[in-house]
Amino acid sequence: MQAFDYIFNVGGNYTASITGMTEATGAFTAEVESAQGGMRQLTQTLAGLDLVRSAVEQTASGIVSLSESGVRLDSQMHDLSAVAGVVGDDLKMIEGYARESAKAFGTDAGQAVESYKLILSQLSPELARTPSALAAMGASIQTTAKLMGGDATAAAQVLTTAMNQYGVSLDDPMEASRRMAEMMNVMAAAGQAGSAELPAISAALSQCGMAAKAANLSFEETNAAIQVLDKAGKKGSEGGVALRNTLSIMGQGRFLPKDTRESLQGAGIDVEALADTSKSLHERLEMLKPVLDDSALLGKLFGMENANAARALIQGTDALADFTEKVTGTTSAEEQAATVMSSYAERQARVNQQIEDFKISLFQATGDVTLWASSLTGVLVPLSQLLPLLSLVGNGMVWIKNLQWASMWTSVQRGMYVARVQIAIMNRELATGQMASAGFLTSIVRATLAVVRFGTVGIFNALKGVGALILALVTGGSTSVAFATTASVSFAAFKVSATAACRAVSAAIMSIPIVGWIAAAIAALAALVAYFWNTSAQFRAVLKGLWASFKAVFSSIGELAKAVFGGIGDLIKAAFSLDGEGIDAALEKMKGGFSDFGSEVGKAFKEAYDEEMEASEKEASEKESSSAAAMAEVPQIESPSLTGGTSSPTGGSLSGVGSSAGSSGGGGGKISNVTISIEKLVEKFEIHTTNLAGDLSRVKDMVGEALIAAVNDVNLAV
Repeated sequence: MQAFDYIFNVGGNYTASITGMTEATGAFTAEVESAQGGMRQLTQTLAGLDLVRSAVEQTASGIVSLSESGVRLDSQMHDLSAVAGVVGDDLKMIEGYARESAKAFGTDAGQAVESYKLILSQLSPELARTPSALAAMGASIQTTAKLMGGDATAAAQVLTTAMNQYGVSLDDPMEASRRMAEMMNVMAAAGQAGSAELPAISAALSQCGMAAKAANLSFEETNAAIQVLDKAGKKGSEGGVALRNTLSIMGQGRFLPKDTRESLQGAGIDVEALADTSKSLHERLEMLKPVLDDSALLGKLFGMENANAARALIQGTDALADFTEKVTGTTSAEEQAATVMSSYAERQARVNQQIEDFKISLFQATGDVTLWASSLTGVLVPLSQLLPLLSLVGNGMVWIKNLQWASMWTSVQRGMYVARVQIAIMNRELATGQMASAGFLTSIVRATLAVVRFGTVGIFNALKGVGALILALVTGGSTSVAFATTASVSFAAFKVSATAACRAVSAAIMSIPIVGWIAAAIAALAALVAYFWNTSAQFRAVLKGLWASFKAVFSSIGELAKAVFGGIGDLIKAAFSLDGEGIDAALEKMKGGFSDFGSEVGKAFKEAYDEEMEASEKEASEKESSSAAAMAEVPQIESPSLTGGTSSPTGGSLSGVGSSAGSSGGGGGKISNVTISIEKLVEKFEIHTTNLAGDLSRVKDMVGEALIAAVNDVNLAV
């Protein structure tokens, strides 16, 4: 097998070009790597600044979190000291009780102090002088709060209301705290046994507590009576009012009306025993059972507004005794609270308070250090957030310091010189109105200069021309001619500056790529609208109809508003007077207003449309009539022989026509190519006549017939 060697010789500057491309690629790669290095360095710098900011913010957050509980407790203790006037060791002891309460109940120590403040404000500030009693009362409030969804304020309201209504003595603070715990258990047991919950019991006690205390009712029996009335539908404060009125009437005894006393005595009821406060409520209600079926006497005794409540109590004496037994000597509140506090969430809360107590101890141990640290970190946080900006400002100042001011000033001078020359060239263009093609930026600058020049030179020349023209009119002779010449020159300068400004602005707009296309599109749209306006009568009719309807909208809007607002006024009057026919008439009035408004708009469109169409049809008819009249004046053409000498083609012969035929072969089915050359179809065409019958299209038909005759002649020859 023969082998071939191929040698390619490439001439020209191939090697030099490849070398240049390689060097350019290397330079570009170096630039890219330099840019990447700069970006990496910037990213590392920003990351370092972000780490500093994050560290400062986390430090500040940690200090705030560490000192938050201590700050809150400190504020609460100072408020307590201001309310109760307690300081020193007593205040420190109360704080210790609050922290222990927080760990025992899983609530904030500040909340415990808030409970103490409520006790002092609702009962007596003197209780603060016995911190152990205050702590015991606070524990009762925290226990009750567990039964009320953790609402310590509501719990304090319930317990202090009960103590105030029953007038519990505060002379012995420890006994008062024991009595509060007892009342707490009674109310909790009553709420558990009956239907009235603690808030309803508190509301009832606020109405009947003092009356029950005056009637020598025990707190247990009062709560039992509240539960009986609650089951009868007398709930909350309504039940308390009913119990208060019932006790008040029963306590009147011999001061009851005479006829009521006689009726009761006739039923075997001792009114003196009925008012005996040494007897229990259960015993006194049992005495009234003989009159339970006598509704008239029961209503006479208690009044119609209290008869049902009294009947419920008399009928419910067994339930009253049962409730009283269930709420006596109980620890229901403590048992219910223990059940609630055995949940996971409550146990977690107690663990959290152990940690919060440690934070409080740490806060108190550090003293004012936390105060200064928190303030300093509060200043450092915004400074750390501004580090990127500060770094950028610093780098900018270094850059300014390192600038070569001398060489930079030289560059500025050179640039100013170039700008001055360019402005001079542009001014020459604007003065002569000859605009050279320029790019976008140059066009914008030139347009700005043109507008400024027109606003100064153009307006000034216009004013100068007006003044000279006036002087030319009021003077005469050579002076008038001089002023007229000045006015002419000034107006010419004004025209040139205005024209140049318009051209420059137009060129600037068209040089904007997007705006230029938009302008072109607007121009094309305008041309399209103009075309249809000139060629389509329906288009003109529709536009005129729309314009007429648009004007009708504004011309009829007043009548529409009058009809609508008038209908609304009639509708309001008819509605207030309950006039059904008037309402219908008002609605019809508004409906008619809208209908008339629509009719007017539609009518305006139709009239304008019809008017334009009629005018177009009339114009077309007039044109046809004028064309027919003109045709009547055109001379008649006689064919094929015309006067004045013509060289006209006929069917038999064709003057000035040359033809040649060539055959690709003999026999049928072969293709023949025929070339017809017509040098002169009509050499001279003259018409001399005063009357031409027919149509001008006859000339076109004659020419066509001549061409067909020439083709036929060639076909015959072939």
